[in-house]
Amino acid sequence: MQKYTTCPVCSSKNITFQYMAGTARKPKEPPKWSVNQCEDCSLVFVNPRPTWDELGDYYPSGWQCYNTYVSDEEDVVEEAKKLNEYRHIPIPVGKRLLDVGCGGGSFLQVFKKLGVEVAGVEPSSSAAAAARECGIDVFTGTVEEYVAKNGSNEKFDVILCSHTLGATPFPVETLDCMRQLLAPNGYIWVAVPNADSPYARKLGWRWHSTDYPYNLINYTPKTLGLAGEKAGLVVQRNSTYSLPESLVYSICLWRRYRWFVPHKVTRLLLNDELIERKTKELDSRNEGEAIIMEFCHPGT
Repeated sequence: MQKYTTCPVCSSKNITFQYMAGTARKPKEPPKWSVNQCEDCSLVFVNPRPTWDELGDYYPSGWQCYNTYVSDEEDVVEEAKKLNEYRHIPIPVGKRLLDVGCGGGSFLQVFKKLGVEVAGVEPSSSAAAAARECGIDVFTGTVEEYVAKNGSNEKFDVILCSHTLGATPFPVETLDCMRQLLAPNGYIWVAVPNADSPYARKLGWRWHSTDYPYNLINYTPKTLGLAGEKAGLVVQRNSTYSLPESLVYSICLWRRYRWFVPHKVTRLLLNDELIERKTKELDSRNEGEAIIMEFCHPGT
């Protein structure tokens, strides 16, 4: 375990213990993760944090995160062409796209078929190997290791970081490396769970997307924007999105822990029309289950 003595975003020494958290994916395991909060910027993070070696037991052999395929890929590609976007990202046809934390490369497979020049960075050797077997150019390691080895002369028009930044122990350094790789007039697209969403606030560490210890840090729009600012970037777009299945799970968790209502009972009461309306309401107020934030170079 390695201890933070300062906040990993704002570098304040004013950090305090909040609570002991359990492992989200192992609910029967007793609480074992010490969670701190920065009293200056409000960032919430595991402290001390486990090392990569200590996290080994939580990742199965051959772990890929994102698989190497998307079900009904042809239909997905055709739908993306009609909308001119995929997973909330405008399709940068003919441009260069880097996926930081690409897993087995499923995002990149789709973007490649949409006419985008793609590459990935992935610390899991098994996931990186699986992506390369599908013809994707992937560097095995972190983006910091990529820059240290290859420098930053190679530029990318779009850099994705989808639900990866929460697992990086030093987010400002991670974003700074992305900034170094970003082409002029390009942008960095980051998605993370929204720790300021209503059910995140109600459930605390029990919220499914808190996901300790796979996530070491949980962000609000304020703290994510601050991390980008500290890395020399500016926010050009900030929004939230709520996958229906994610919101359903949050509601089920809340009712189970608050009123002991079984998951199956709650699910029967939640029809698709109701969930669609609730997701739209949350996202209209930027209070959805996940944050989408785009960063660019100052002055772009």
